[in-house]
Amino acid sequence: MAQSPSERMLSMFHEGGFPFESVDDAWLHAEHLYPLLGWLTASFPDAHAFQTCAEWLRLCAARIEGSEPSAVLFAQARSDAPPRQAHIVASRLGDVRNEHILARKPAAAAFADAASHLAEAWAAITTQEVESEDEPWARAKAAAAAMVTAWVYQRGLGDEDKEARKQARVELTRMLRSAHAGLQGR
Repeated sequence: MAQSPSERMLSMFHEGGFPFESVDDAWLHAEHLYPLLGWLTASFPDAHAFQTCAEWLRLCAARIEGSEPSAVLFAQARSDAPPRQAHIVASRLGDVRNEHILARKPAAAAFADAASHLAEAWAAITTQEVESEDEPWARAKAAAAAMVTAWVYQRGLGDEDKEARKQARVELTRMLRSAHAGLQGR
């Protein structure tokens, strides 16, 4: 029997030496982006999980130059019009990433890549077309890595700077926690 998203996330934290007692405890105290983002993508097609990702991207876009259009585009993946809208959005985000690469805007390109991974997970799950490359936890891990890269590039730091990447993960996790908490009350 497959683990639920909550069981898997808590298991990941426990294996890493972080014995959170509940999902709520992890959301309140974790400073690790990937397991929380993985929990959200594994919770798709839950609308709250999608909205949390959309809000997180919106918050991040406010701090990463040129990324606002990618955040807005991701939010459109939830629509059913036209049919297969989520797949169209994911594909368009890939195009946006490539446009930013050609324009030598690495932070915006990495942001679009992160949004694309999340849109691919949403598209696969909502159309029930999940293949190995669309597995939600893998997509979340790739999205987290891409967003960390976007964050460090925006600050003019090298992608290989381990301390900068660690600080980026902590800040991005705070923003994800804020997005999650902000939507809890709605």
